[in-house]
Amino acid sequence: CHPDGHTDQLIWVLDTPICDVPGCTQIAPRLTMPVRGLRETQPYHWDGIPGDPYGGPNTRSINADEAPTCDIDDPASCTRNLVDGGMASTMCQVGSCPTNDEGLDGALDAEMRDAMATFLLSVPYPPSKTRPFHGELTEEARSGFYQFSFVTNTGDRTTGAQTCGACHRPPFLVSTNTPGTGMDAPTWRGAYDRWMILPQARLNVIDLLNIINMDSSFPEEDMWELTGSNDDIWEMVLQTSTGYAGAFARQVTLNANTFDEPVTQDILDSLEANAIEGGIKLQGHGVFIEASTATETSLYFDGANYATFDDSETFTRNTLLTMAEDGALLLTLTGHVGPRADVDNPQPALWGPTRLEAQVRDVDIPFLADDLTITLNGRHIQEGASVFVNGRRVAASVTCQRGVLDSCVDELIVVTLNEAPATGGLHFLQVQNEDGLFSNDMMFFSEQAPVPVRDGNIITSGGSFNSGQFDRGWNAVETATDRIFESGGQLHVEISLSDEPWHAQISHSIMVLGGQEYTICYRARADGNRIITTYTDTNLDSYTNTSGEQFEVNLTTSFQNFQHTFTIAETDLRARIAFDLAQSNDNVHFDHIGIFEGTSCGTP
Repeated sequence: CHPDGHTDQLIWVLDTPICDVPGCTQIAPRLTMPVRGLRETQPYHWDGIPGDPYGGPNTRSINADEAPTCDIDDPASCTRNLVDGGMASTMCQVGSCPTNDEGLDGALDAEMRDAMATFLLSVPYPPSKTRPFHGELTEEARSGFYQFSFVTNTGDRTTGAQTCGACHRPPFLVSTNTPGTGMDAPTWRGAYDRWMILPQARLNVIDLLNIINMDSSFPEEDMWELTGSNDDIWEMVLQTSTGYAGAFARQVTLNANTFDEPVTQDILDSLEANAIEGGIKLQGHGVFIEASTATETSLYFDGANYATFDDSETFTRNTLLTMAEDGALLLTLTGHVGPRADVDNPQPALWGPTRLEAQVRDVDIPFLADDLTITLNGRHIQEGASVFVNGRRVAASVTCQRGVLDSCVDELIVVTLNEAPATGGLHFLQVQNEDGLFSNDMMFFSEQAPVPVRDGNIITSGGSFNSGQFDRGWNAVETATDRIFESGGQLHVEISLSDEPWHAQISHSIMVLGGQEYTICYRARADGNRIITTYTDTNLDSYTNTSGEQFEVNLTTSFQNFQHTFTIAETDLRARIAFDLAQSNDNVHFDHIGIFEGTSCGTP
């Protein structure tokens, strides 16, 4: 069921409990979940039943909390609960299930089950598929992280819907005890090689795919787009840290054909820089060639030069390149993981306020304080851990707010930077245990330096309204709307009159910066002469106006261009731009909606 610790991508009808809701009489089929990266993602499976250290609702008991089935301080007890359940059901022949030495149903004695429980905690995710070898996330991936947590992209355009990141939270993009169902929100890690979507694969129906003209081979990226992904979020999935440096397993071969290639120099620069920072162990294996004789050699990079494993000889980089040019050396250099990357040295974890397993209403990330500290939650962080910002090691320290690493009180840690990032804005923090694994990528925001100017429309979904664009990040209040749809590159809102203008509303989450001037630009018309208003606010739940006023305009039956300029007082990562439309029942038509830094309009 779990080849290479992965998933067979099948749905199984097993001995799954029936839920406690009236009319719930069917056994829920189970989608095989990956074994990869189970550590700290309990309880296991969609239904939230096996290996549950938290208790609460699950799909067997939606209306009443259940007690924990394992100990949060003993992770192996949770995987052992999973093993015991599997041995007693899935792995037991019906009608002839044995009993083990503990009196438990199923095969394998206690020692074997304990060994399997430990093994299940040790299976890692493969390295990130497309993380650059220098370690820094691409702009697309950075945008994906932001959108995942701050822009509603879940397929539900209703204003107030949670973002993907509210349930699939750092550090491992999971959470449990979903209200109303008790389900778990399984990890988005590894989505690039899973195409089965939702608990019972409800989106993997051939007839459905035919309706939306999707390739019936289940292309992974297209399947996940149905659940809220887009190009930038997909890059987040491809590049998010699974514990390894971007340089891990990257290779460069030195020979007479490659020694002076620019890409050879680029990769070698990054491998050496990452080895100096402690992210990898850089080793080379190859042969010295003299006349017709080839002699095997193995070298390691010591931070300055390359030495043989027995330290009997040392070579500079230039010496190796010269030997390669002369045909006297064939050497492949590889970035290796350090020795402390096993079940006893799990991947460090970083996350924001609230418990690691809890879902949140609004995603919150730390800001860099004036004393250059970042306070957040951390787990499995060892004394002497290194700090990386945007893929590069920086001078910094990690301490507990109270207590000592790796057992901080309430798991609160303080990262203290020696210097603030050179630019303000969104940055990505990681810690790495010495000779061990990297943490997840944790967003933080810095206001200690100016934020680079953002060119173009800061509405990530854009505002030209090509087919399907409105459902990729836009939100709506449809209490007084009959229909919202795209046609001809425009957005059309059919409206019913209401006492509350916001009962017909469209909006989009945006990031705004304190002290920055912004201009809202759009084209609009109506089926009759009427007014509409637009503004920015603080989003749910307070919806406090931040644009200074609601800008009111008079629409006619012809398209007009409008723009409104104002200054934002405070930085808000989850602000929004909104249009209220229920002042009249004359339908409204939009094109080219944008919000731009400065006083002029750009390309929407």
